[in-house]
Amino acid sequence: MIISYSNIMGNNTTFGPIDSPEMITESGKSSHKKGVMMAFITVVVLLLAVGGYIILSNPSLKSQMKETLKLSEVNIEQNTDYEKVEVFESDITDRMSPWIEVRGGEADAMVGKDYEVTVYGYSGGKDITGYDMLLGVDHEMFDVISVSSKSDAFQIFSFDKGTHSSVTGIKNIQVTEPTIFDETPLVSIILRPKMKGEGLLTVTSTKDKEKTQFVDNEVNVIIPQIGSVFITVK
Repeated sequence: MIISYSNIMGNNTTFGPIDSPEMITESGKSSHKKGVMMAFITVVVLLLAVGGYIILSNPSLKSQMKETLKLSEVNIEQNTDYEKVEVFESDITDRMSPWIEVRGGEADAMVGKDYEVTVYGYSGGKDITGYDMLLGVDHEMFDVISVSSKSDAFQIFSFDKGTHSSVTGIKNIQVTEPTIFDETPLVSIILRPKMKGEGLLTVTSTKDKEKTQFVDNEVNVIIPQIGSVFITVK
């Protein structure tokens, strides 16, 4: 049987007092137990807080605690080890189909001096609203100094994954005209060569769950051809 607010208000029923002496006594006992329990919890929390403060403020105790728990501090900024990446030379076979390509600068690359390479794109007449690209870099040869957008129509977000750089471009909402890539410079990459020799810089098709792709204004995914470049460092 369901009792609603309207059922209760519709009947002229009266109820007698419900606070009997036995109920009042039981209620008092319950309140006393709750009060004791809360006081106990408060004391435990205070003891833990005081103990933690003593340990943290005492270098010797702090060191012993870390050794006991097998903890160690990790300095992320000093973690510069990169996994060896296999980067492969790739050529674009059909310039009339969508592609994305890395091209070197006109000046020579020199050890210790910043060197710019540019990523160009062609969308085959499609209006592009976003893209993802995976850049394979030989970290034994180069340090990546910066990654920036070459197009005012796109804002980019770059992430150094160690094995590669992941770049995402998103069209600015203020830009209303179509953005069709026609051998358009998309991204500037500043490298700093570390040694003499020849290194390869390429766009990678896939890495784990990531992939290089264009997305057009109808939310169609376009997989472009990829092109790489060899850079000779003097």
